[in-house]
Amino acid sequence: MTKRAAAINDLSGLGRCSLTMALPILSVLGTQCCPLPTAVLSSQTDGYRHYTFQDLTDTMPDYIGHWKYNGERFDAIYTGFLGSSRQIDLVADFIDSFRTEETLVLVDPVMGDHGALYDSIDEEHCAGIRRLVSRADLITPNLTEAAILLGETGLPTEEAVWLDWAKRLRELGPKTVAITGIDSGDGRLCVVSCDESSLGATYTSRVQRDYPGSGDLFASLLLGMLLRGDSLAESVRRAAEFISACAAYTYEQNTPAREGLVFEPMLSRLIK
Repeated sequence: MTKRAAAINDLSGLGRCSLTMALPILSVLGTQCCPLPTAVLSSQTDGYRHYTFQDLTDTMPDYIGHWKYNGERFDAIYTGFLGSSRQIDLVADFIDSFRTEETLVLVDPVMGDHGALYDSIDEEHCAGIRRLVSRADLITPNLTEAAILLGETGLPTEEAVWLDWAKRLRELGPKTVAITGIDSGDGRLCVVSCDESSLGATYTSRVQRDYPGSGDLFASLLLGMLLRGDSLAESVRRAAEFISACAAYTYEQNTPAREGLVFEPMLSRLIK
């Protein structure tokens, strides 16, 4: 039977990110993506001016209630950017209501990047994300978000510290951790991953440009690969290599950064 993932995230009309990443990636990896939209935007917010934003918080209880009424079940629950403390509370209740012993809960703890919180994120929001992390089986923070979750200041540059942070993050509740998009300082990106039986670092080449939605792409890839039975190490390696290939192609095509990673021509690479 085809596996199903409830994907709780926003929907942006322009710019590859959030649900417009999750839907095609999970589908090509063999999982049905069931979206629970938290907001609808005319575009993602990095690089586009005068975008429109429709908050869907007030619609979420009825939306979730309908799924409960129908007795829906999901093999995975996948949360991304959440816009308010109320949304965090709704998602925590969703996890508690829909998770079973077999459900894989992935929390992408979106809070900041490059050593700083995003403009819309405050300490109350971070505390709420920590509560979600405690419910997760798998988390995919970037290095800034890992620091926030651990109460650390500054971003380390040594692999040994990245690996130690991954182990420490497991102590917050999740069985599996992948810290993403770490700039190694030598022209490469690193992902460090950790579960109960493995700990490692995966390096790929990087281009000299950052693309919004890269974290969404990694989380979607990792979830889809794990759901089809791939190991953590294999999933992290293949996800990192896929993103590296997409970044190189996007850069070569001189695609504006605000449009995100051009992944569509690469999708066939994900099919086993």
